[in-house]
Amino acid sequence: MTSRRVLLLCAPLLAAPALAQNPAPVTEWPGAEIAEGVAFQGDGSVTLEASADTGLPVLTFWRPVQHDEGSRYPVAGRMDCRVAASQGPFSEEDFDPAKRHKAVVDQRKEQGFIDSERLTSGTETVKKLDVIGRRNTPRSYYVLSYIMARDGDRMIDIRRNCTFVFGAAASKPDVLPYVNRYTKLIFAFAEQES
Repeated sequence: MTSRRVLLLCAPLLAAPALAQNPAPVTEWPGAEIAEGVAFQGDGSVTLEASADTGLPVLTFWRPVQHDEGSRYPVAGRMDCRVAASQGPFSEEDFDPAKRHKAVVDQRKEQGFIDSERLTSGTETVKKLDVIGRRNTPRSYYVLSYIMARDGDRMIDIRRNCTFVFGAAASKPDVLPYVNRYTKLIFAFAEQES
């Protein structure tokens, strides 16, 4: 059994209001390596947990956010994320985020998750599927991201699951921009970032 190194990227506390919407420079964001050559960073509170299943770290991330920023009355809320990765041999057939989501979509429906939008992007090295939706009980919105990266003969399979909790005053917020603004994945084995 080989030991995995976990590199914590530490940052000084920023003297900014708790609900400030301008992210800090990414070099100052806290984060950790979630698989060899792949680091997660977030502009908020990042906590490292142990994963008994994969032997790789699981990160939790949260930050306060303001929904409906463009309105005269923005609504405060919270963004909670869990980020985990697994790795194995590369397979062209398995290098398909939509296929991974399709395998769990019925189970997620039974749990009350209502997918409303799916956005795909990618290259020959990194593919991503963002599933955006809501849950009525408890009332929340989510962005479930399937990110797959190829590093030669190795494939890294990443899940980033972000949930947005807010009061009734925020109606149907656009949540994907918050995920893209406050979280970042860095791939050290390729010239690609997401």
